[in-house]
Amino acid sequence: MADEKPIPTTSRRLAVSLPRERPNFGVGADTYSIVMTGQETNGAYAFIDMHIPPGGGPVPHAHACEEMFYVVEGEVEVFCHDQRLSAGASAAVNIPGWAPHMFRNLATVPARLFAVVSPAGLEAQFAEMGAKLATRTTPPPPPSAAELEEMMRKLPGIAARYDARILPPDTFDHLLSAEELRSMKAAEGR
Repeated sequence: MADEKPIPTTSRRLAVSLPRERPNFGVGADTYSIVMTGQETNGAYAFIDMHIPPGGGPVPHAHACEEMFYVVEGEVEVFCHDQRLSAGASAAVNIPGWAPHMFRNLATVPARLFAVVSPAGLEAQFAEMGAKLATRTTPPPPPSAAELEEMMRKLPGIAARYDARILPPDTFDHLLSAEELRSMKAAEGR
């Protein structure tokens, strides 16, 4: 047929991620298993399996990439701009690029989130700032006071290399109850 178009082609190869081959990084109290890297997707996206223990979750931050996460198990409190919402199992949340945000597991059981970031890069940031761990649920070793101080000093520079910013620790304090705030401050040592 004359008006049939040729089948599109690509030079990119099929990417397959097997659990035993995935790198796992401890960042804060959390463990991030890198399922698919930007190297495997030509920078289009990265896929991250997040294990968030009770009390876990990232510090307030913002980054250029879009971030979507799907709660597989458990529940996290999501803070974005001046909004707070509970995201339980089967909830999907999209964080726009550069939106100030964080999430926190305020429950008593771990949460598991699947996250997609586009474009890729956040997974490389985790690899640079995190400790390599054996499995996707291995808890990170607690840092010494000196190690924590050093990481907090380095964190803004690492984030900047990946088009991200670390925000003040009290960015979302106004959205927390007095009891939650006391508990989080005690856990973070502030």
